[in-house]
Amino acid sequence: MVPASLFKQGVTYTQAEHTIIDFISSNPTEFLVMPIQQLAERLGVSDATVSRFARHAGFRDFKELKGAIAAGTLGPAEKLAASIGNSPSSPVSFLKRQQGYLDVTAERVDPEEFAHAVEALAGAQLVLIHGKGAARACAELLRFRLARFGLRVEMLPAGGSELFEGLVHACPESAVVTFGFSRIPTESSVIIEHARSVGATSILFSSRSHRGTDARADIELLAYRGEPLEYHSMASAVALVDALVVSVAARLDGTATERLDRLRKLKRSYEGRLPR
Repeated sequence: MVPASLFKQGVTYTQAEHTIIDFISSNPTEFLVMPIQQLAERLGVSDATVSRFARHAGFRDFKELKGAIAAGTLGPAEKLAASIGNSPSSPVSFLKRQQGYLDVTAERVDPEEFAHAVEALAGAQLVLIHGKGAARACAELLRFRLARFGLRVEMLPAGGSELFEGLVHACPESAVVTFGFSRIPTESSVIIEHARSVGATSILFSSRSHRGTDARADIELLAYRGEPLEYHSMASAVALVDALVVSVAARLDGTATERLDRLRKLKRSYEGRLPR
């Protein structure tokens, strides 16, 4: 079953739209393989009605509606199986597909949002970073890189009440980064809400440009990771993190490279006792 919360709340749906919701909720797997024309014919409505419903329910279009349903109903094993079944086994073909995802990510990144993220991180007295599941790898990469520049950076626990042990330190002079791609974890929503309440700047890495009633961060950076039924690699997300790190280093205007040079000298002075 599809949770009702996936559809925008607080709006009045028509009878035809309720029919669409009922079908999707009861038959999510079947819905995901149906083109818009087939769904409309099956339910006795027009293609235009289905398109309007997708926007009314809080999505940019029918394709984004499908993506949200896939994210909410398919597990990692099902997505991996679908990718294996639809893709050649060559590593070159897989890497070329990731190359295409990077191109889409480059097109979708808002330069102004990206610049705001750079300013927020470079000027923050404290950077709090959160990532859950596979996104934890991206979060740890960002923490490792920024800490090397001498910024004060802390990782927040992935979940549970321990999250608040670090989140309590958020203040107007801090930046809070979280990751929520096809759907936003509850922890990320809590982080964004708390950041807003204390005046901290929130930054969200996502793969959806429109998310209905989900919490909105102050700054959102989009990383395209493929179609809903595919295995979602972190290649584009990691590349976006690295792009942000390099830009933050440039914004720090020499401070970052000075810190890295001190680190290099420290390593050399002890390389006989602690080899690489």
